Amino acid sequence: GTVRIGLVPSVSSLLFPLLPQTLAQAFPRLRVEFHDQTNDALFCELQSGKIDFAVGAIDSSLPPELQVYPLRDDPFVAVLHCNDPLAGQPHLPWKLLAGRDIAVFSKGNIQRLVGALAESHRLTLNTRYQVDYIETLYGLVRSRLAVAILPELYTTHLQDPALKVAQLQQPALTRTVALMRGPQPLPPLIEECFALLLSSLR
Repeated sequence: GTVRIGLVPSVSSLLFPLLPQTLAQAFPRLRVEFHDQTNDALFCELQSGKIDFAVGAIDSSLPPELQVYPLRDDPFVAVLHCNDPLAGQPHLPWKLLAGRDIAVFSKGNIQRLVGALAESHRLTLNTRYQVDYIETLYGLVRSRLAVAILPELYTTHLQDPALKVAQLQQPALTRTVALMRGPQPLPPLIEECFALLLSSLR
């Protein structure tokens, strides 16, 4: 059989390299496919049955019929140039970003979450750049054109001395990463696979 697992790219550090090894040991004859998508696309593919389950983020556009198993909180961080006056502090209040040019991802739920926070706390954030890929986001910061705002999981493997990561606070903003599946029952082997996935990710 084949199991089709969807994921948002930022959760890769949670899944790889351990998860494929765990699945291969437990189910040696099972073929595992990984489909990386935006969060919104994962919801659609779960609903239509194109994938069996997914690791993504819970947000307001989550269809009510999907079953959701929260895994961990993923706090939002700022990525700054190392020579930025704000780069020396591990925790950064949002209000210090007022008047700065901000870069975020154009797709998915991150922009919605940041926009909602800015509105509810009457923060003026100048989202100057909206890009599709992480390297562009980091490139804008390296060029000192912007401060990037993104969830911390994206920065797991960031080892560039020119870039510094600071936790955003006052208020803290987090998204919840979760294992999700559609309402439809799955074949017994895939159900076993789901149970293993849930226990190994929690």
